[in-house]
Amino acid sequence: MPEEPAAPNDLTLPFSPDPPPGATSVASLRTLATITVVCAILYVAKDLFLPLALGMLIAFILTPVVNALRHRGLRDTVAIVLTVLSAATLVGAFVLILAFQISQIGSNLPQYQGNVLTKIDSLLDAGKDSRIISHLQGLVERISDRLAAESAVTDDAAMKVEVVEHTGLKDWLTGVILPAMTPVGIFGLIFVVAIFALLERGALRDRLVQLIGGTNILATSRLLAEAGARVSTYLFAQLVVNVIYAVPIWLGLWLIGVPNALFFGLVTLVMRFVPYIGSAISALLPLLMAFAVSPDWSLVLWTGALFLVVEFTTSNFIEPWFYGQRTGLSPLAVIVSAMFWTWLWGPVGLIMATPLTVCLVVVGHHVPSLRLFPIMLGDQPVLAESARLYDRLLAGHSFAFTEAATASTAQNYLADYYDRSAIPALALAQADHEAGLLSDYQTNRIAHSAWSLTEDLEAVVEDELASAAEAPAEGAEAAPLVSNGVLDGLGKRIAVMGARTGLDDAAAQMLSQALRAEGAESRAVPHRSLMPRALGDLDPQTLVLVSLDASLPRSVDFQLRQLRRRLPGIRIGLALWPPEDGPLPEPAGADFVVRGMEAVLSAAFDRPSPTEKAGQSPARPA
Repeated sequence: MPEEPAAPNDLTLPFSPDPPPGATSVASLRTLATITVVCAILYVAKDLFLPLALGMLIAFILTPVVNALRHRGLRDTVAIVLTVLSAATLVGAFVLILAFQISQIGSNLPQYQGNVLTKIDSLLDAGKDSRIISHLQGLVERISDRLAAESAVTDDAAMKVEVVEHTGLKDWLTGVILPAMTPVGIFGLIFVVAIFALLERGALRDRLVQLIGGTNILATSRLLAEAGARVSTYLFAQLVVNVIYAVPIWLGLWLIGVPNALFFGLVTLVMRFVPYIGSAISALLPLLMAFAVSPDWSLVLWTGALFLVVEFTTSNFIEPWFYGQRTGLSPLAVIVSAMFWTWLWGPVGLIMATPLTVCLVVVGHHVPSLRLFPIMLGDQPVLAESARLYDRLLAGHSFAFTEAATASTAQNYLADYYDRSAIPALALAQADHEAGLLSDYQTNRIAHSAWSLTEDLEAVVEDELASAAEAPAEGAEAAPLVSNGVLDGLGKRIAVMGARTGLDDAAAQMLSQALRAEGAESRAVPHRSLMPRALGDLDPQTLVLVSLDASLPRSVDFQLRQLRRRLPGIRIGLALWPPEDGPLPEPAGADFVVRGMEAVLSAAFDRPSPTEKAGQSPARPA
């Protein structure tokens, strides 16, 4: 059946001044204003908050080491002092090695001057055959000549003045000592914050519990435990991945003959903590060194190939295995958070972007007023599968039905997909249509997409019938699932009919297909069909009337009484979706009234309905 074209005003909905009942705003104006003020304070007072945040982050990293030393029998203070001193020693040794390597590079640079000039000359000679490069070269030469001429005129016209400055002790202190001591003081402040955060971690935890949760100590304790575990695990995993990345770079550069390979390996280890651009920056320095050292281009090519191979292996195999779902952030959220924290706090904010955003997402899971953070930044679906499917259909993406069905039926039974996703999506459309929010055109298009879906899934019905036929029939116990892999519908003849709308008819077609997947002989008929002529030669034992209305309309009750008069001797049942809690209606003329696919199958096959296991999903056999 060809798909109907989309209308120009397809998504135009009537204006509703009042929100639906029970709807609440995730981000209120008060919450957004508070977040804006906090961001402004963090930006203005970044010189204060940046060392504080770095110190707390270092405390996060060192806490597992402190706990391990305490388990060895050391006192808390001794364990903290040993951990911080060890960390400071490692940082100092790292800085000394970097300084030594940089001094070696500086002393060896003059001997590389010839190789650099040779390569530049070769590039210029190669550019003579290219018109564009030659024009650019000529432009640069003319600009250089003009600047040299202007400089000569200025030198001739100007009087030669020699200024002799006598630098005093005060100028030496303010111009040399204090700028050099500023980074040392900042790092010292960061370590002091880390030490006191470790010493006072119990008191800080108590204050956070009171600040966030008040009397709800259990929820706040879970929040702090989850945030600490995620940040610590992420940082440790990143450190391991960076070491795995840097060691092959160090050894590879040493093997191919790039000088100061240890220095470049250490730079790579540090720069990999900077998201996205760290790897590129760490590769730039070895490439420049290879360009200067080698008289030809072979060393440059080998260095580039080394970084490409290590980057490809790390990004595609090592990082997914180590990181997995450790952060709880979506890939887009990682990029956005990196941009935001870089704008807020500069390069250091880029390094801290992921840990800080992880903490915000975890807090949002437990603090209702901050739910916008896990919704916007988290990696978990924020809509139910049925609601997400309905949203895609509203946007005109009818292929979403087929895509979702293909992904679901590859692992679960067809009846389960219809019960949990497709038919509830139709029920949402039915509710919006009854409320006047959905036009007739949109409703008919969604129903048409559902009918097209059932045609595409006929192959799944045949596949399930074949799988059940191959399974042993005797000794198979019925599992409390929508489908148990056994053809419970063999020998059953069941008719399915929509209650009063085209969406009901589409749901009836889905239910009929699920019944046929269980081995039953089933047929779906539209709600306006003339009974019993529409049944043809089926001669059903049971007829199921499908309704997607949350409450039972009078027209459905009237239709049940009509069916009872026209089809005497046939069991007539009413199937309601979605399967909400609450008492079932008791309309006259219905032999049974059920909600949900499992209850429908049990009633239609006239077998006891098993108790469902919470959270269990039927898996198809491989």
